[in-house]
Amino acid sequence: MLSNLTHKKKQRSLLSLAFVFFILGIYQVTMSPNGTPIPVFSNGFVIAIAFWAFSRRYSAKFIEQHSLANAITRDNNQLIVKQVPIQKVSEVDITRISQITIADNYLSCILDNNGQGFDFQIIGKACDIELHLASILTASEREAIIISLV
Repeated sequence: MLSNLTHKKKQRSLLSLAFVFFILGIYQVTMSPNGTPIPVFSNGFVIAIAFWAFSRRYSAKFIEQHSLANAITRDNNQLIVKQVPIQKVSEVDITRISQITIADNYLSCILDNNGQGFDFQIIGKACDIELHLASILTASEREAIIISLV
């Protein structure tokens, strides 16, 4: 059911829930007797802040910042992976990559067939990540690298 909604509708729904819980928080504060503490997690304000924060995930700015085109790029023989939430940029030599494993929100590059490499948390579905990597890598590089979807 939720997968049929657009990002804009998801964001508006979450903001609507945030508004409802904000109103509940105002009601709790005004209707509580003086001196009676309100438990933190039953306070509508805290829940409203959580829904507001989750709604940011579906904003156009967030989606643009975390798009695959911005997250995975190529510069000569370097595969550049940017993980925006933690401001980490990693450069991997494409000629050293022997295996790539892709899953939803995940990319792993194994170097030199030794089982060691890099793991990246990237926002995107596995099929979208695979298509984007296929557009970045040349045909000979795709043949030399084992690409597997999990």
